Amino acid sequence: MRPIHLRFVGATELPKSLSDFDVEQSFRVSTADVAAIRERFRADRRLGVALQLVFLRATGRPLDRTASVPRALLRSLCAALGVTETTIASLKTIYQRVATLYEHQQWARDHAGIAPADDAVMTELGQALESLATTAASVDELVQEAELWLFGRRHLLPVDRALRDLARKAFASVEAVALEAVNCKIPANQQAKVLAAVHSSRRGRTGGTVLEWLKTPAGKHSPTSITEVTDKISYLKELGVDTWSLSSISNARLRAYAQAIVNRAPAESRRRVEETQVLEMVCFLRVTLLELTDTLMYMTGRRVNDLLRHASSRVTVKQARSAVEYRQQTEAVRQIIHDDDRSAEARIAALKELLPKDETLQPTSHAALVRQSLADDASRVTALLNSFSDLDLKGHADQRPMKQVVALRELIGQGARELPVGFDSDIAGGYLARPS
Repeated sequence: MRPIHLRFVGATELPKSLSDFDVEQSFRVSTADVAAIRERFRADRRLGVALQLVFLRATGRPLDRTASVPRALLRSLCAALGVTETTIASLKTIYQRVATLYEHQQWARDHAGIAPADDAVMTELGQALESLATTAASVDELVQEAELWLFGRRHLLPVDRALRDLARKAFASVEAVALEAVNCKIPANQQAKVLAAVHSSRRGRTGGTVLEWLKTPAGKHSPTSITEVTDKISYLKELGVDTWSLSSISNARLRAYAQAIVNRAPAESRRRVEETQVLEMVCFLRVTLLELTDTLMYMTGRRVNDLLRHASSRVTVKQARSAVEYRQQTEAVRQIIHDDDRSAEARIAALKELLPKDETLQPTSHAALVRQSLADDASRVTALLNSFSDLDLKGHADQRPMKQVVALRELIGQGARELPVGFDSDIAGGYLARPS
């Protein structure tokens, strides 16, 4: 998005309306401008040449048509020049002679220090556009970049067709390189299968096409949303997207092609020529897989925090209940011990009944209780682990995170319902690895 002070660059006519803020920021004449205009032009010509000057400075182009002048701009220029506020009809009268229009435009260019773009400048612009084309999303975006490039170097902007031809040439050169990379990595028959697959209809109550489904943003980190993201990743892997090596296309260019698919309706994308369809769709699917993988890791991280928080809350409630039960048991022990009406044997028997010999001791640390609570919530924990167990995570084998990933894959592959004997629990690390 352009900065606010450059939003009129490239315009060919005045906007229908301008606010006082717009006039102050982009269409104001200075005291030096007014003095120069008064010195060079007679009173009935000053408003016209002032209008040419402010338009040229704001847009980089001369003003050829004066069909309408916003009231705020007309009022501001008349006040600055010290002339009576007039109507647009008077300006039209001024330029009945084409020579007068050209004279005013030439003076405005000279006074503003804006020179026409010669062949050398246009050649340099073409080279700059070739560099910018690696990140641009469309020819229109390159045209805008060309306008800003010339404007920033105080050159008069040529007609739109000249800039658009340069932009098309630069865009085509980058697109040819990207298309060659796609054709080298993905066979033509696979390209056709991919296009047919993403435009096919989905079964189920939601309907729509596969492409519409892939374009749907992920929801929050609920189990349903995690499953949806996992399904999309699995589908993209079935298409072989994870095997495509597109390193010769810059990340910025990949995202630019992908964004073109996102911004258009599927039917409109299908109307593009086949080469454009293939290039944009391949980049879209590749970027989507990368983004979904990042999204899944983020969502599972949030889900882990939720499960830990809920488990910790349950433990807190359980500990509070246990404290009450402990006080009740202590009171019962005290009454038994100090019950003088009972014999020593009877009191010992009562204590044995209150405190059985074979009673299993429960863990007392908060961390141990949280682990036990998570084990009791096995269905949700298992669903979470399974959601990202097939991601192709890579790293150094001697690092703890990779040891955890490898161990998880092995346990899932074995169909284990609990940790085997001799399992190295130290790789868990952190909060949950503390001994009971």
